[in-house]
Amino acid sequence: MQTNMKVHRDVIVVGAGPAGSTAAKLLADRGYSVLLIDRSKFPRHKTCASWINRLAFERFPYLRDRLPDLVENPFYGVTFYDKEIEREDRYRENRPSGYLSLRSKFDNGLLRIAVEAGAELLEDCQVVNVNEERDSVRVQLANGREYLSRIVIGADGASSRVAVAAKLRQGWGARDYVLCANTDVPVPAERIRAFYGERFPLRVFLEFDGIQGYGWVFPKRNHICIGIGALLDDGRSIRPLFSRFVGALRAHEHIPSDLAQEKIHFDIDPVGGVYRIPSLLRGRVMLIGDAAGFVSGSTGEGIYPGMVSAEVAAEVIHRALQDMSPGPALERYNQAWRAELGDYVKRLPGGREEGKTRGRIEMIFRMPLVSRIAGRAFLYGEPASLRTLLRAFL
Repeated sequence: MQTNMKVHRDVIVVGAGPAGSTAAKLLADRGYSVLLIDRSKFPRHKTCASWINRLAFERFPYLRDRLPDLVENPFYGVTFYDKEIEREDRYRENRPSGYLSLRSKFDNGLLRIAVEAGAELLEDCQVVNVNEERDSVRVQLANGREYLSRIVIGADGASSRVAVAAKLRQGWGARDYVLCANTDVPVPAERIRAFYGERFPLRVFLEFDGIQGYGWVFPKRNHICIGIGALLDDGRSIRPLFSRFVGALRAHEHIPSDLAQEKIHFDIDPVGGVYRIPSLLRGRVMLIGDAAGFVSGSTGEGIYPGMVSAEVAAEVIHRALQDMSPGPALERYNQAWRAELGDYVKRLPGGREEGKTRGRIEMIFRMPLVSRIAGRAFLYGEPASLRTLLRAFL
């Protein structure tokens, strides 16, 4: 068995989540040889609430033809609840605001689209090192095999091995991420429809129990997704926080009282983390998706910005590979993403500005027009503006 075989590709993408698979598909569409490597075998579990806003399906129209392979059901708008779960306000939409899924299904569907486009897949393979050479990048796997490519994309999640190996970052700081707890509880579809209705919104519980974050209940086709994400000083407090949240949901009848207990999954979410990294590029190695911190700073939603970061990266790489020396062209990536995602991934003001943020949240339950703006800000990352308010009435 050969363990040190060197194989040349135009691009190696490490990580086959939404960002990595999108980058691989778009580059393969342009005729480049793409190797997509993931440490897991698909379909695989990923801790995530798994809601995808409408923008993703408008920006990537090829997804619309594959909806049955990707998603479970649509949702319509969002209902906000205050931290005591006593007040509520809803932003309603008549057409789907987006779709709910299971990440095992959504990611597997995106991966198959990338493979159909021509990307080569290596599953169940752990990348252990990335070394840049004079005109290529060497990727080393745990099984001893090595691959060479002109460019490497790190799309391997919040705990990115590529980011560390390329010295783009060593990790996230204590205030750079929120801790998340999430579970998808299997429930018969007819019971979900009877409990929540046919055209249900997302249910979002802002600042539950005084946290910097929110809890959620997302009814899917055959599951009820329950989760909470918060900026916590002590990571050990996430488990009892989740337990209190579930108890409050039962008491306020937001979930069936006899809902079964399922395994709880925990993970970190680098909200707005992209602003904590001086550069997303080092030589011929770049980061996209969660690896780069492309996660909404206000909602923690990372699927849409991850896919957009992949699109931006693919365009930059396409232009760079037209040159014998792609370095200067690749540097455009550090500026190009800001035009597309700069506002979407900004964090809500914290620190000395935290009181202002909390005041704005309180206004949701006092002024109906504010809830419309907040709804579109939550779902689509739109700014607080008159234009956003006008869109809410369309």
